[in-house]
Amino acid sequence: MENGLATIFKHPALPDYFQAVPGVSTQTPLPDIPSIVPAYEAGKVLTFPDLRFDIDFDFWESVPTDQYPELKKLGSIATPDRNGVDTALDKHFTRGGIPLALQEAIRPQIRKFYDVALPIYDRLFSGYSFTARRSAWRLNLIHNEDMHTDTYADEYPQHFARMFINLDRQPRIWQTSWAVDDMIQRFGDRIPRDRLATSSRANVWKEIKNAAFGPTAQWWDDQPRHVLYFDPGEAWIVDSRQVSHQIFYGRRAVSIDFWVDPASMQNPDRHYLNITDAFRERTLGFKVA
Repeated sequence: MENGLATIFKHPALPDYFQAVPGVSTQTPLPDIPSIVPAYEAGKVLTFPDLRFDIDFDFWESVPTDQYPELKKLGSIATPDRNGVDTALDKHFTRGGIPLALQEAIRPQIRKFYDVALPIYDRLFSGYSFTARRSAWRLNLIHNEDMHTDTYADEYPQHFARMFINLDRQPRIWQTSWAVDDMIQRFGDRIPRDRLATSSRANVWKEIKNAAFGPTAQWWDDQPRHVLYFDPGEAWIVDSRQVSHQIFYGRRAVSIDFWVDPASMQNPDRHYLNITDAFRERTLGFKVA
């Protein structure tokens, strides 16, 4: 077990991919905040023992998500246009019929958070060139999510930089298991070669996840887990395409999910599509067109 802001119970059968980054706080001068890009691309789960954001927990707890389900997951453009308009947030408010008074209560809370968090985020991911600056405000209760790496129906050429922050006064409980390189090594031979040769890279990426944890949503698979408790206001960073994870319990969080030009990656081989290509080529002995 590790004590600090994050409490981590490490399973001895799993690799230890956790890395604490001390000395980063909301009071740290921005030039003194290091880039974590090499560790992020290497698939580390990064925690920050000195960083705790000042969150208005009472406010976020009061947001009536049961009354207005559209509030359970709000997209937001973290850098609004020149007129200060957040078109993504506006879309959710309009679609969900959110009363104007409630909109006007939520907007300054989001902006207040951005004003503090985004300069720190930019420094931590310094070296990246961002092509889209967005976030997701996840105000929904989650229990026993299935273990997974992030998969998609389509291929995304963009890389992304992801930071999570717990907006709730209760801990957010995660479990993590194999990183993608271990999943490929341990379970890759379960994927039929004809699927590797004919499937899209997006489907191969999903096949890797399915080989390790099963094709259906289930939290009871038989793979080992680390268990993590993230405190109120705590931040952590992980490439959720690379490290398998499940939210075991959580009520409110925000994920900052800026898209990254892959040309600005320090190690482009760690882009999820390039990992897929390398796996297929090693297994099949030829490149798939």
